[in-house]
Amino acid sequence: MAPSPNRSVLLPTCTNPNMTAEDDPIATDAYDKLADTYAADVRTNAYNAELEFPATSSLIPDVEGKRVLDAGCGTGAYTSWLVEQGADVLGIDGSEEMLSHAIEAVGDRARFEQADLGAPLDFLDTDSFDGIVCALALSYVKEWDQVLSEFARILTSGGFLVLSTGHPVDQFPPENDEAENYFEIEMLTKSWDVEVPYYRRPFAAILNPVLDADFELDRIVEPQPTEAFEKLRPERYEKESRYPVFLCVRATKR
Repeated sequence: MAPSPNRSVLLPTCTNPNMTAEDDPIATDAYDKLADTYAADVRTNAYNAELEFPATSSLIPDVEGKRVLDAGCGTGAYTSWLVEQGADVLGIDGSEEMLSHAIEAVGDRARFEQADLGAPLDFLDTDSFDGIVCALALSYVKEWDQVLSEFARILTSGGFLVLSTGHPVDQFPPENDEAENYFEIEMLTKSWDVEVPYYRRPFAAILNPVLDADFELDRIVEPQPTEAFEKLRPERYEKESRYPVFLCVRATKR
């Protein structure tokens, strides 16, 4: 998502390292450059740690002894948390530099693979996971039908999918004057040390691909900031308590 000038929202990336900059609007190179800063800030950044993470993690069911895919794992914040909850975790991400930080943070407590969420996940077996967490990663995938179909394929029956993404309201004027047509999927850019392209989309383009992939929606959360957020970003607390930034979804494979 594209934050306002007063925001610093850190977003994991899922990219294909074999694609060129021209072909790859999801900016692998940019996130390779951002990896060091991301790793240092993501666990304490107010928007991640005290707005998105509490809401997304609240949707994740008991994972003790479960096989969980952290899709778009970034530097391993969710991977580490899932391991601490007793899950057997595989983290995947397109950025080699982000993965290096994840491996450093998590070590051999989880497995990691470099992979592109925009491509078929052929290296993952059908019915091989009990759950998938995909936090702030799908903004870098234009078409969601394929990736959600792949998620459904690799999940066991009754398996859960928890995802978070930028809120469509927050990504459209007046908050974001780059966007032109609410009903279209549009490629925009955010500035955070480097220019990072991403896709904004309407509610329908978020929820319908989930339903079309044979998932049943369980719950939707539009997070509000915690008390810790207020201490970290008092100048933004009142607005973010009234205005959505993220959208978090839990669904179950039928």
